Amino acid sequence: MYYLLLGILYPIALLPLRVLYLISDLGFFFLYHVFGYRKDIVWDNLRHAFPQKTEAELHVIRKRFYRSFCDQWIETIKLLTISEESLNKRMTGNWDVIQQLGKEGKNTYLIACHTFNWEWTNVAFPLNIPQQYACVYLPLTNKAFDRLMIRIRTRTGAWMVSMKALKSGFAKLKTAQHTLTLAADQNPAVTEVAEWIPFMNREAPFFRGPEQMAKRAKAAVVFIGIKKVRRGYYQFHLSTFCDDASLTAPGEILNAYVGFVEGQLQSQPENWLWTHRRWKHIRKHPTSERTG
Repeated sequence: MYYLLLGILYPIALLPLRVLYLISDLGFFFLYHVFGYRKDIVWDNLRHAFPQKTEAELHVIRKRFYRSFCDQWIETIKLLTISEESLNKRMTGNWDVIQQLGKEGKNTYLIACHTFNWEWTNVAFPLNIPQQYACVYLPLTNKAFDRLMIRIRTRTGAWMVSMKALKSGFAKLKTAQHTLTLAADQNPAVTEVAEWIPFMNREAPFFRGPEQMAKRAKAAVVFIGIKKVRRGYYQFHLSTFCDDASLTAPGEILNAYVGFVEGQLQSQPENWLWTHRRWKHIRKHPTSERTG
Protein backbone atom coordinates (compact mmCIF):
# COMPACT_ATOMS: atom_id res chain seq x y z
CA MET A 1 0.00 0.00 0.00
CA TYR A 2 2.84 2.39 0.84
CA TYR A 3 4.56 1.89 -2.52
CA LEU A 4 1.26 2.28 -4.36
CA LEU A 5 0.67 5.58 -2.51
CA LEU A 6 4.22 6.74 -3.23
CA GLY A 7 3.85 5.72 -6.87
CA ILE A 8 0.75 7.90 -7.19
CA LEU A 9 1.96 10.95 -5.27
CA TYR A 10 5.61 11.13 -6.36
CA PRO A 11 4.86 11.95 -10.02
CA ILE A 12 2.39 14.58 -8.81
CA ALA A 13 5.10 16.06 -6.59
CA LEU A 14 7.35 16.48 -9.65
CA LEU A 15 4.91 19.00 -11.12
CA PRO A 16 5.75 22.71 -10.71
CA LEU A 17 4.01 24.44 -7.82
CA ARG A 18 2.07 26.67 -10.23
CA VAL A 19 0.46 23.51 -11.63
CA LEU A 20 -0.05 21.99 -8.19
CA TYR A 21 -1.91 25.11 -7.11
CA LEU A 22 -4.41 24.47 -9.91
CA ILE A 23 -5.04 21.08 -8.27
CA SER A 24 -5.38 22.88 -4.93
CA ASP A 25 -7.94 25.26 -6.47
CA LEU A 26 -9.92 22.27 -7.74
CA GLY A 27 -9.71 20.67 -4.31
CA PHE A 28 -10.96 23.88 -2.73
CA PHE A 29 -13.97 23.95 -5.06
CA PHE A 30 -15.06 20.44 -4.11
CA LEU A 31 -14.14 20.68 -0.42
CA TYR A 32 -15.81 24.05 0.15
CA HIS A 33 -18.60 24.35 -2.40
CA VAL A 34 -19.58 20.73 -3.08
CA PHE A 35 -18.89 18.67 0.06
CA GLY A 36 -18.80 21.48 2.63
CA TYR A 37 -16.13 19.61 4.61
CA ARG A 38 -16.54 20.55 8.30
CA LYS A 39 -17.91 23.97 7.38
CA ASP A 40 -20.20 23.98 10.43
CA ILE A 41 -17.29 23.21 12.76
CA VAL A 42 -15.13 25.91 11.19
CA TRP A 43 -17.98 28.43 11.38
CA ASP A 44 -18.68 27.65 15.05
CA ASN A 45 -14.98 27.96 15.89
CA LEU A 46 -14.64 31.27 14.08
CA ARG A 47 -17.74 32.94 15.49
CA HIS A 48 -16.68 32.13 19.06
CA ALA A 49 -13.05 33.09 18.45
CA PHE A 50 -13.88 36.42 16.80
CA PRO A 51 -17.18 37.68 18.30
CA GLN A 52 -16.30 41.25 17.30
CA LYS A 53 -16.29 40.40 13.57
CA THR A 54 -19.33 40.59 11.34
CA GLU A 55 -20.77 37.56 9.54
CA ALA A 56 -19.44 38.93 6.25
CA GLU A 57 -15.93 39.15 7.72
CA LEU A 58 -16.18 35.61 9.11
CA HIS A 59 -17.29 34.26 5.74
CA VAL A 60 -14.19 35.82 4.13
CA ILE A 61 -11.93 34.27 6.79
CA ARG A 62 -13.57 30.87 6.36
CA LYS A 63 -13.15 30.88 2.59
CA ARG A 64 -9.51 32.01 2.87
CA PHE A 65 -8.92 29.27 5.43
CA TYR A 66 -10.14 26.55 3.07
CA ARG A 67 -7.87 27.86 0.30
CA SER A 68 -4.89 27.77 2.68
CA PHE A 69 -5.99 24.36 3.97
CA CYS A 70 -5.90 22.91 0.44
CA ASP A 71 -2.56 24.61 -0.26
CA GLN A 72 -1.14 23.08 2.92
CA TRP A 73 -1.66 19.53 1.74
CA ILE A 74 -0.61 20.06 -1.87
CA GLU A 75 2.55 21.78 -0.56
CA THR A 76 3.15 18.82 1.76
CA ILE A 77 3.07 16.46 -1.23
CA LYS A 78 5.56 18.77 -2.97
CA LEU A 79 8.00 18.11 -0.11
CA LEU A 80 8.69 14.73 -1.72
CA THR A 81 10.66 16.47 -4.49
CA ILE A 82 11.19 20.17 -3.68
CA SER A 83 14.84 21.24 -3.74
CA GLU A 84 16.53 22.50 -0.60
CA GLU A 85 17.32 25.77 -2.37
CA SER A 86 13.69 26.34 -3.31
CA LEU A 87 12.44 25.45 0.16
CA ASN A 88 14.86 27.91 1.78
CA LYS A 89 13.64 30.67 -0.53
CA ARG A 90 10.03 29.95 0.35
CA MET A 91 10.42 29.42 4.10
CA THR A 92 12.38 32.24 5.74
CA GLY A 93 12.77 33.60 9.25
CA ASN A 94 15.11 34.50 12.07
CA TRP A 95 17.25 31.36 12.12
CA ASP A 96 19.81 33.25 14.20
CA VAL A 97 17.78 32.63 17.39
CA ILE A 98 18.35 28.85 17.23
CA GLN A 99 21.83 29.23 15.80
CA GLN A 100 22.86 31.37 18.78
CA LEU A 101 21.40 28.90 21.28
CA GLY A 102 23.41 26.22 19.50
CA LYS A 103 26.61 28.22 19.95
CA GLU A 104 25.78 28.51 23.65
CA GLY A 105 25.49 24.72 23.88
CA LYS A 106 21.81 24.75 24.80
CA ASN A 107 19.16 22.24 23.89
CA THR A 108 16.01 24.00 22.70
CA TYR A 109 12.34 23.12 22.95
CA LEU A 110 10.52 24.76 20.08
CA ILE A 111 6.81 25.01 20.92
CA ALA A 112 4.67 25.33 17.81
CA CYS A 113 1.05 25.28 16.68
CA HIS A 114 -0.76 24.19 13.53
CA THR A 115 -0.34 27.29 11.43
CA PHE A 116 0.31 26.78 7.72
CA ASN A 117 2.70 25.49 6.55
CA TRP A 118 4.08 23.67 9.56
CA GLU A 119 5.26 20.72 7.44
CA TRP A 120 7.53 22.98 5.36
CA THR A 121 8.96 24.37 8.59
CA ASN A 122 9.81 20.90 9.87
CA VAL A 123 11.71 20.03 6.70
CA ALA A 124 13.48 23.41 6.47
CA PHE A 125 14.78 23.47 10.05
CA PRO A 126 17.43 20.72 9.75
CA LEU A 127 18.92 22.65 6.81
CA ASN A 128 19.50 25.81 8.79
CA ILE A 129 20.42 25.04 12.40
CA PRO A 130 23.54 23.49 13.96
CA GLN A 131 21.69 21.24 16.40
CA GLN A 132 20.08 17.92 15.59
CA TYR A 133 16.46 18.70 14.77
CA ALA A 134 13.72 16.43 16.13
CA CYS A 135 9.94 16.55 16.29
CA VAL A 136 7.39 14.79 18.50
CA TYR A 137 4.52 13.39 16.43
CA LEU A 138 1.44 11.21 16.80
CA PRO A 139 1.58 8.26 14.36
CA LEU A 140 -1.27 8.09 11.86
CA THR A 141 -3.71 5.19 12.06
CA ASN A 142 -3.14 4.32 8.41
CA LYS A 143 0.33 2.76 8.30
CA ALA A 144 0.93 3.56 4.62
CA PHE A 145 0.19 7.28 5.12
CA ASP A 146 2.20 7.28 8.33
CA ARG A 147 5.22 5.83 6.52
CA LEU A 148 4.82 8.41 3.75
CA MET A 149 4.73 11.28 6.25
CA ILE A 150 7.82 9.95 8.02
CA ARG A 151 9.62 9.86 4.66
CA ILE A 152 8.63 13.47 4.01
CA ARG A 153 9.48 14.73 7.49
CA THR A 154 12.87 13.04 7.72
CA ARG A 155 14.19 13.75 4.20
CA THR A 156 16.52 16.51 5.44
CA GLY A 157 17.75 14.65 8.52
CA ALA A 158 15.09 15.23 11.18
CA TRP A 159 14.52 12.66 13.92
CA MET A 160 10.88 11.80 14.57
CA VAL A 161 9.92 10.99 18.15
CA SER A 162 6.68 9.03 18.38
CA MET A 163 4.30 9.92 21.20
CA LYS A 164 3.84 6.17 21.55
CA ALA A 165 7.56 5.61 22.17
CA LEU A 166 8.72 8.71 24.03
CA LYS A 167 11.13 6.86 26.30
CA SER A 168 13.25 5.45 23.46
CA GLY A 169 12.95 8.68 21.51
CA PHE A 170 14.24 10.82 24.35
CA ALA A 171 17.02 8.33 25.05
CA LYS A 172 18.23 8.90 21.49
CA LEU A 173 18.03 12.68 21.92
CA LYS A 174 20.44 12.52 24.85
CA THR A 175 23.19 11.52 22.43
CA ALA A 176 23.20 14.89 20.62
CA GLN A 177 22.63 18.57 21.18
CA HIS A 178 19.17 19.11 19.78
CA THR A 179 16.20 21.30 18.97
CA LEU A 180 12.93 19.51 19.67
CA THR A 181 9.61 20.72 18.25
CA LEU A 182 6.32 20.04 20.01
CA ALA A 183 2.93 21.13 18.66
CA ALA A 184 1.06 22.11 21.81
CA ASP A 185 -2.29 23.14 20.32
CA GLN A 186 -3.58 19.61 19.82
CA ASN A 187 -6.59 18.36 21.76
CA PRO A 188 -5.65 16.06 24.68
CA ALA A 189 -7.51 12.76 24.68
CA VAL A 190 -7.44 12.64 28.50
CA THR A 191 -8.70 16.00 29.72
CA GLU A 192 -8.53 15.08 33.41
CA VAL A 193 -4.78 15.68 33.43
CA ALA A 194 -4.85 18.65 31.04
CA GLU A 195 -4.36 22.31 31.90
CA TRP A 196 -7.54 24.29 31.21
CA ILE A 197 -6.81 27.77 29.90
CA PRO A 198 -9.01 30.46 28.31
CA PHE A 199 -8.21 30.40 24.59
CA MET A 200 -9.92 32.60 22.00
CA ASN A 201 -12.87 33.34 24.32
CA ARG A 202 -13.50 29.76 25.42
CA GLU A 203 -11.76 27.52 27.90
CA ALA A 204 -9.78 24.69 26.30
CA PRO A 205 -7.60 21.83 27.58
CA PHE A 206 -3.85 21.90 26.85
CA PHE A 207 -1.14 19.28 27.26
CA ARG A 208 1.07 19.91 30.26
CA GLY A 209 3.74 17.71 28.66
CA PRO A 210 5.66 20.33 26.63
CA GLU A 211 6.25 22.49 29.69
CA GLN A 212 7.05 19.55 31.95
CA MET A 213 9.50 18.02 29.46
CA ALA A 214 11.23 21.35 28.92
CA LYS A 215 11.61 21.79 32.67
CA ARG A 216 13.11 18.34 33.14
CA ALA A 217 15.56 18.97 30.30
CA LYS A 218 16.44 22.47 31.60
CA ALA A 219 16.07 23.47 27.97
CA ALA A 220 15.66 26.86 26.39
CA VAL A 221 12.07 27.45 25.24
CA VAL A 222 11.28 29.18 21.97
CA PHE A 223 7.84 29.90 20.50
CA ILE A 224 7.39 29.81 16.73
CA GLY A 225 4.76 31.68 14.74
CA ILE A 226 4.30 31.29 10.98
CA LYS A 227 2.90 33.92 8.62
CA LYS A 228 1.77 33.23 5.07
CA VAL A 229 3.35 36.03 3.03
CA ARG A 230 1.75 34.95 -0.23
CA ARG A 231 0.96 31.69 -1.94
CA GLY A 232 3.92 29.37 -1.58
CA TYR A 233 5.92 31.74 0.64
CA TYR A 234 6.03 31.77 4.43
CA GLN A 235 7.91 33.66 7.10
CA PHE A 236 8.31 32.40 10.63
CA HIS A 237 9.24 34.29 13.78
CA LEU A 238 11.12 32.68 16.66
CA SER A 239 10.61 34.24 20.07
CA THR A 240 12.80 33.07 22.96
CA PHE A 241 10.73 32.73 26.13
CA CYS A 242 13.46 31.52 28.49
CA ASP A 243 16.99 30.10 28.51
CA ASP A 244 16.25 27.50 31.19
CA ALA A 245 12.71 26.18 31.59
CA SER A 246 13.46 24.73 35.03
CA LEU A 247 13.68 28.27 36.43
CA THR A 248 10.12 29.21 35.42
CA ALA A 249 7.03 29.07 37.63
CA PRO A 250 4.45 26.26 37.18
CA GLY A 251 2.18 27.05 34.24
CA GLU A 252 4.24 30.06 33.16
CA ILE A 253 5.43 28.57 29.86
CA LEU A 254 2.06 27.10 28.90
CA ASN A 255 0.11 30.28 29.65
CA ALA A 256 2.60 32.40 27.73
CA TYR A 257 2.38 29.98 24.80
CA VAL A 258 -1.42 30.24 24.68
CA GLY A 259 -1.16 34.03 24.63
CA PHE A 260 1.41 33.78 21.85
CA VAL A 261 -0.87 31.58 19.73
CA GLU A 262 -3.79 33.95 20.26
CA GLY A 263 -1.63 36.72 18.85
CA GLN A 264 -0.91 34.60 15.77
CA LEU A 265 -4.60 33.90 15.21
CA GLN A 266 -5.56 37.55 15.59
CA SER A 267 -2.87 38.56 13.11
CA GLN A 268 -3.73 36.01 10.38
CA PRO A 269 -6.86 34.07 11.36
CA GLU A 270 -7.15 32.09 8.12
CA ASN A 271 -3.77 30.47 8.68
CA TRP A 272 -4.71 28.09 11.53
CA LEU A 273 -6.32 24.64 11.47
CA TRP A 274 -9.94 25.61 12.18
CA THR A 275 -11.28 22.17 11.20
CA HIS A 276 -9.71 20.96 14.44
CA ARG A 277 -12.33 20.55 17.19
CA ARG A 278 -10.25 22.37 19.77
CA TRP A 279 -13.16 23.17 22.07
CA LYS A 280 -15.15 19.93 21.94
CA HIS A 281 -14.47 19.18 25.62
CA ILE A 282 -16.05 21.03 28.54
CA ARG A 283 -14.40 20.99 31.92
CA LYS A 284 -16.59 19.34 34.54
CA HIS A 285 -15.55 21.51 37.45
CA PRO A 286 -13.97 24.81 36.29
CA THR A 287 -12.18 26.35 39.24
CA SER A 288 -9.39 28.54 37.93
CA GLU A 289 -8.51 31.17 35.34
CA ARG A 290 -5.32 31.71 33.40
CA THR A 291 -2.34 32.55 35.55
CA GLY A 292 1.00 34.11 34.76
